[in-house]
Amino acid sequence: MFQLDTFVSDFRADSEGNWRPVQKIWPGPGPLWRDWLLDHGSLTRRLKLMSQGSFRVNVLHEGWIRGSARHQQLLAAGKACQPLWSRHVELCLFGRPWVAAHSLIPYSSMKGSLRQLSRLRDKPLGGFLFEQPSLRRSEPELLHLDECWGRRSVFTLQNRPLIVAEFFLPEMQSQLGLRI
Repeated sequence: MFQLDTFVSDFRADSEGNWRPVQKIWPGPGPLWRDWLLDHGSLTRRLKLMSQGSFRVNVLHEGWIRGSARHQQLLAAGKACQPLWSRHVELCLFGRPWVAAHSLIPYSSMKGSLRQLSRLRDKPLGGFLFEQPSLRRSEPELLHLDECWGRRSVFTLQNRPLIVAEFFLPEMQSQLGLRI
């Protein structure tokens, strides 16, 4: 498993890596990777279907962080430097982490029924998001790190933004026979 300090520094929705739309990545991901990276459905649902009942969420860290101008830009949020709920998790299958995920939710997005997003514990965020009829999702931006692909999207619920990044880890690549 990844160490928390490595995870928090490398696998972040707000990392300043070279995030780009798929059309601007060269060489781009192959067809099998495109299927995973550009799928607009629920990654949680897809992984659960593959997991033979072994799917689980391992929460590495969650809590409030101070927002910055960069966060405001990423989320197109109206309020500068507001607090954000930051959640780092691993999505595990067969007892091993397949996906590292990081979500950032502005304080202003956590009103009314969306307050429960800070109380998910070991429940998957995707399980909640894809049940919401008002859900909208931006086209993903992709990032290629040494051993894995990442994607991030801005989701909008009730006209309130949140950002989710998912990084497909070597264990998943190995199990599915995917090549970088």
